[in-house]
Amino acid sequence: MRNTELLRQQLNHLVTQARYDILTLSTLTDERLKPQLLDRLWTTISSIQFISDLLAYQTQQPLSASSQGGGMPSPLQTSPPFNQSFNQSFNQPFNQHTESNAQRSFTLEELALYDGKNGQPAYVAVDGIVYDVTSNRAWAAATHFGLSAGQNHSAGFASCHAGQQSILATLPVVGRLV
Repeated sequence: MRNTELLRQQLNHLVTQARYDILTLSTLTDERLKPQLLDRLWTTISSIQFISDLLAYQTQQPLSASSQGGGMPSPLQTSPPFNQSFNQSFNQPFNQHTESNAQRSFTLEELALYDGKNGQPAYVAVDGIVYDVTSNRAWAAATHFGLSAGQNHSAGFASCHAGQQSILATLPVVGRLV
């Protein structure tokens, strides 16, 4: 039950963020800020959908035996692996989460091969961690606001998404940049 409450709190926070961004967009006078706000709004809505799907999945699971006096795991514990990585993202510090999941070392030249073209997956590096953005809606066609997959985007992420490390926590970690 505790995990469900954490997901609901996160969902409420994201809805508040989306409302704030919509209000800000409606009164925006500086057009240079519009792409950043739209990007954050897109990411926020994607996260809302993800959490909503998690909560829906939990309600479809049979009641856990522990709530009936048994000792069976909760629905969240029996859910698919993506739920486990999502829970780790919000229950561990960001750097601890990403460092523990880095499986492979990439050079910049190797990373460039994963540009999302010719059937290749789309990978990007941020702060030394390589993420798979192949299925991420914000990276449709392996591009994101003019940036291409297969590259190190640490500086761009820092300038556009300062303080939004939770965005990265939703992406699969495939390795580290050396």
